Amino acid sequence: MKLAKINWKNSIYLLTVTLPVFLIDFFTKNWALTLKGKEGIVVFESWWNFIYVENKGALWGLGANFPDSVRQLIFLGFSTLVTLLVLYLLLAFAETKFMKIIYGLIIAGAFGNLYDRFFRGFAVIDFIDWHAGEIYHWPTFNIADVAIVVAIFLLAFELLFLQPKRQKDKKEAK
Repeated sequence: MKLAKINWKNSIYLLTVTLPVFLIDFFTKNWALTLKGKEGIVVFESWWNFIYVENKGALWGLGANFPDSVRQLIFLGFSTLVTLLVLYLLLAFAETKFMKIIYGLIIAGAFGNLYDRFFRGFAVIDFIDWHAGEIYHWPTFNIADVAIVVAIFLLAFELLFLQPKRQKDKKEAK
């Protein structure tokens, strides 16, 4: 199997999308470290706080109770492979600016959380705490998580609306 050729021009999205989002995530997590062992900061009473949480699992803490060796294999090994795959997709296959932005956001979020796992004791720092009073409490998250979620919504929009429209326009042009 032959790999697709890398389009190095796409790497500009690593500088314009990935790097700024990663840096925002990095600096906000460093700020969140100052909250460790302290009471959180109330932003809006009854629905938004900043707190310090170490997430040793994945999405919503899934896998946090796995043995350390399993967690390291899954959360370091698998996550690194997926990040490298998305990086390759950006550099080799992203055709539209919109897809390049989506890949850039995914890479930023994945790399932000991978950085934590590699350099902060195999745990990701989460600090954004949303809740609806006592009724519902959303799992605590960080900027890297936001980047990934936004990218997933943008990807769904791309696949459901933009891509079919481009294909339809291409057929009509023939």
